[in-house]
Amino acid sequence: MELPGPLRFTVERRDCMASGVSAAYVVVDERDGLYVGAALVVDNRGVPLDFRYTEPLRPTKIERILYGGALDVYLKEDVIVKGLVDALEVRPSLWLVREMDALGAVRQHGKGPTALVESTSLAPLDRTGQADLQGELEFLLQVDPISSPVRVVLTKDQLQQASKVFEQLVSLGETMEVLEPFGRVIRALEALKDEPL
Repeated sequence: MELPGPLRFTVERRDCMASGVSAAYVVVDERDGLYVGAALVVDNRGVPLDFRYTEPLRPTKIERILYGGALDVYLKEDVIVKGLVDALEVRPSLWLVREMDALGAVRQHGKGPTALVESTSLAPLDRTGQADLQGELEFLLQVDPISSPVRVVLTKDQLQQASKVFEQLVSLGETMEVLEPFGRVIRALEALKDEPL
């Protein structure tokens, strides 16, 4: 299996606004035996600062046999996530994922605050910044005054710093839609399948 490093799409670097908050949106996907991943770093307005993606990886029949059940974890965590994190030139203040199996790997390789965030259809909580515990590692967080709260999942080692993660998410929510960049990453991966840059 040839493992190319992450490819780069150069985005003009810009200084983050006064808040200094930037976020990396990391997406790892596997469909029909084809593995891909991408990471988009944005400033607190949602303006791209850096973007990296992997070429699609399709393991051979022999590789699937030899790696067995470890193949999925190996490709997603050790090849795609590690490669993307290492390739980014702009280090975000917050790492965001939408897949539970990417949370630990991004936390390990990104070495910074990391959270799984996803939308809910619940009524807004009482105030912006309110975080309601939903489980051992899961919270509902109101990131802006009018939207539904987002579901936030942290790794166990981050519970002591949960308020820092929440503050950064709320700061992002003041100037942008917090989950919207995930859609851009997914659309970029789809576009790359059709017509490589």
